[in-house]
Amino acid sequence: MLLQADRMSGISIFDPSTRSSGRQSRDLPAAGLQLCCRVSRGFHRGTSAQQRSNDVTMALHASPAETAPLLTVRRLSKSFSGQKILDDLSFEVLPGEIHALVGENGCGKSTFIKCLAGFHQPDDGAEIEVMGRVLSLPYSPSDAGSFGFSFIHQNLGLVPTQSVAENLALSRGFRKSFGWRIRWRDERERAHQALAGFGEHIDPDTLVADLPQADRTLVAIARGMQRSEGHPGIFILDEPTAALPADQVQHLFEMLREIAAKGVGIVYVSHRLNEILELCDRVTALRDGRRVATRPVAGLSERELVELIIGRSLDSYYPQVDRVPESERLLEVKGLVGNRVRSVDLAIRRGEIVGIAGLLGSGRSELGRLLFGAQQRRSGTVSLGGEMLALGCPSDGLRSRIGYVPQDRLGQGGVGRMTVAENLLLPDMGSVWNGLGISARKEREIADDVIRRFNIRPPYSDATFSTLSGGNQQKAILARALRLAPKLLILDEPTQGIDIGSKAEIYEIIANATKSGMALLLVDSDFEDLCRLCDRVLVMTEGTIVAELAGATKTANRISEIVYLSKESLQ
Repeated sequence: MLLQADRMSGISIFDPSTRSSGRQSRDLPAAGLQLCCRVSRGFHRGTSAQQRSNDVTMALHASPAETAPLLTVRRLSKSFSGQKILDDLSFEVLPGEIHALVGENGCGKSTFIKCLAGFHQPDDGAEIEVMGRVLSLPYSPSDAGSFGFSFIHQNLGLVPTQSVAENLALSRGFRKSFGWRIRWRDERERAHQALAGFGEHIDPDTLVADLPQADRTLVAIARGMQRSEGHPGIFILDEPTAALPADQVQHLFEMLREIAAKGVGIVYVSHRLNEILELCDRVTALRDGRRVATRPVAGLSERELVELIIGRSLDSYYPQVDRVPESERLLEVKGLVGNRVRSVDLAIRRGEIVGIAGLLGSGRSELGRLLFGAQQRRSGTVSLGGEMLALGCPSDGLRSRIGYVPQDRLGQGGVGRMTVAENLLLPDMGSVWNGLGISARKEREIADDVIRRFNIRPPYSDATFSTLSGGNQQKAILARALRLAPKLLILDEPTQGIDIGSKAEIYEIIANATKSGMALLLVDSDFEDLCRLCDRVLVMTEGTIVAELAGATKTANRISEIVYLSKESLQ
């Protein structure tokens, strides 16, 4: 691995060409190497071979003082109501390093990030050092920005009632004329520039509330990236790819590598292990609020990474359920047309799991909404069990015994300010009605039973829904749909942004549910998951189904070939 020293900044950094050739090329030298960072290719064009050799030698033998971390955290603990969420945590990020932070939901990752962001005050005794400066604690979120931090939080932190251009300008200030008049033409142009490379299709004048979840994520990423331009600092991303399709993920990775090449340190939080193995230099695992390990990613297998996270062996994420789909067709769709969906025909048998794959904008999510009645179709027919369905609204879908779990678990799936019990019984309040009102006793009994059967944590029916981890929120929404015994269950990104343990539980729940004859339509941007879980995978591009894969042809590589070649052929 080549290392060079940037004489302009005084920081020694990695040559990114070592990353592009694969994970194995990122092996760190022995413990004497004090540095794991990067520099952009071409930054040292014109430097002589002898000088480059000297640079390598200098970097390899640099003293700790010359190669100080950008971020060092020592003895950080955080308690809420006497319960310790973070316990004596230590962590560091080197210049130009992409450092993964992993752990199951509830392990303290988000709390740690909020401590760095100034939203939470660490307990006494903590020390946070940024670029050699020990920060005075506590500090505010605005202070965090001045210290060189830039964040993309899991909830994105966008203002839904403002436009894309306004949200982007909030982080860097508006350009003005005469001291007060906002130059909107300039702001729109700056928004276009910020979105260049991965969000060109987004209109800067669109309200964030009107954007699909994936596009909101792109806006949040663009905002974070523009903050990190022009100075070395620390860029922290919490589940940035949770709502992104595969092509957008790769664009994001390219941009992160470019940012890291400038000496910026990146903290990357994700439950997607393949992303960590592809992108990151080192990984730190948290468990129950403690740091259990920090390892170089090079040479680390997915199985080893899983064991670091959960503290035990996990033989397989994917359940082995003895089920055979019936021959009888349950769902038949002919000529279905929506806004993006164009003349879709499909059929699903009882007990069958059918996957829908496609890129952002392919119509994959809209297909699920049309079949549930959350969006009205323009034409076409839908029959379930031989009965033609009107599906003018979600109530029609529920009456027809169709279950639906949307992609946006808090925006469309659950109500954050309500209790877990209230969320579990939202579509079936009649079951707890006693003639005079809602029976609190019966509501609690039903909710407690569902919580127990689906292993929802914490196991309190009166807990506020928004306080649950993402994985437990998703289990609750899934449990609510399954409690009504649907004939057809539609899942849109059911394991998006949740930890490995919860992901395995959800896979097992949905696989077992099909043993009773329930059919499952699974929309997922993880092609590997689709191939492992589904009997068949239908691939969508431009609103139509262009391929059906089963048996030996059903591979993640084949899906990628179809969606990307189809996209290129249309350009």
